[in-house]
Amino acid sequence: MHRPTTALPIATLDVESRVLGVLLDAETARAGALALLEALTPALDDASSLAIGVRDRDGLTLQVLAELGAPHPWPAVLEPELALRAQPGVDPATGALVVPLRANGRVVGALLLGSEGPAPTFSVDSELAALLETAAAVLHALVSRNDAELRRRGIALRSVGAIIEGMAHQIANPLTGASAIAQLLVEDLSDEGQRAAVRQIRQELARAFTVLHDILDFQRDTHAQDGILDLNGIAERIVRFRGYAIREQGIALELETVPNFMPVRVDARGLEHALLIALRFAELQSHGTVNRCIDVRVHDRAPAEVAVEITDSGTGTVPDITPAYFDLPFRPEHPALEAADVPDLGLVDSILRGCGGRLDVRGSKADGTTLALILPRGQTPTLTAQSRMPA
Repeated sequence: MHRPTTALPIATLDVESRVLGVLLDAETARAGALALLEALTPALDDASSLAIGVRDRDGLTLQVLAELGAPHPWPAVLEPELALRAQPGVDPATGALVVPLRANGRVVGALLLGSEGPAPTFSVDSELAALLETAAAVLHALVSRNDAELRRRGIALRSVGAIIEGMAHQIANPLTGASAIAQLLVEDLSDEGQRAAVRQIRQELARAFTVLHDILDFQRDTHAQDGILDLNGIAERIVRFRGYAIREQGIALELETVPNFMPVRVDARGLEHALLIALRFAELQSHGTVNRCIDVRVHDRAPAEVAVEITDSGTGTVPDITPAYFDLPFRPEHPALEAADVPDLGLVDSILRGCGGRLDVRGSKADGTTLALILPRGQTPTLTAQSRMPA
């Protein structure tokens, strides 16, 4: 696989134009990666197996989006040494040649080659190196589009429009009750009855204001994503807000927290998105069962870990957590189903790994399916009097 340092025996400009053309036609990140790999094939025609992988949120996991040629085992992680040096190297576990693709100052993915023989001279083959730089920029653009679509759908899960149907009944009931009681006050009632009616009006209106306050609180972005947050508070807010729609379907929803502070250092919006997807999965699993219920429990899992466990009353199916988020269409008018219709637990796992955690899944016919969203316990800094003294 030695390559000459002279011009490549291919129409380099034509290949580069095909690589750039991927951005115009790609419908999804996975489809774009496959088109990108097909465009690069003429420049790598001596490789028996080719693949393109992208780095996931944890910085190490490689998600292989496309592959061509003979079947080959591809690395599941990008070795830190390869990611830091951004130079080609051989993965010790699979024997594949890993060519990191770097764009905007960071390694966004890797070109994987499964052919035998010495590594090609990417560093001295200037035309091939330039082509791979273009490919890295295209891959970065595809991943950025995918992340933007994920953010859009995450906001849609939080939006009032997505849950207003379930909350409308909760808002209408207390207001209707207050209106009916106010009508009774118009009639001739005794003083004691009037006082009782007024008290009931206040209770009904307080319910309405509580629901409205939950809407505003959930929609408000405090931008507090970088500090130490309380896992109890995040879980309570999600369960309280999503609980309106879940309970309207006749599904009991219970939350158990711990009395002490549960510190986690996470992206709050990302964790909320993961919890909403997990609750949606539990909601779908609970349909059709006799005792429809969802139990959410926050607890200490280990000295260095905390977790939110969501258990449904379903049949105990162990779901597939293979990520599907790279198949999300970029264009809103695409006829594909919305992500909210099919909960992507692979995305939940990806979000958690980006925070240093993971998703554990277990199921049994007696206890249903349990999704354990595990996170590392945040370290609360302690300031001494000396550290607060000015130098």
